[in-house]
Amino acid sequence: MAVGAELVVDHFDEIVKPDGGSVRLLGREGERLRVGYKPGTNEECASCTISAAQLAEMMREALRDHDPGIVEVRVEEIAD
Repeated sequence: MAVGAELVVDHFDEIVKPDGGSVRLLGREGERLRVGYKPGTNEECASCTISAAQLAEMMREALRDHDPGIVEVRVEEIAD
């Protein structure tokens, strides 16, 4: 696994942790990165949590700089 992809996954995991969420690397299949995502909750601002689609887009943007070999990010919601 590319170090750049791991750094991006770790970065987004830290972003969602305060709301009780998590992002986990599931694997890489060629140009596709698979991540597991458990969305968090924010009782004060329900729209402040990141949707799976938003997470995928933000991760694609970050990977352009950190691991340009990845062109697709598949986010799979997980229970934990």
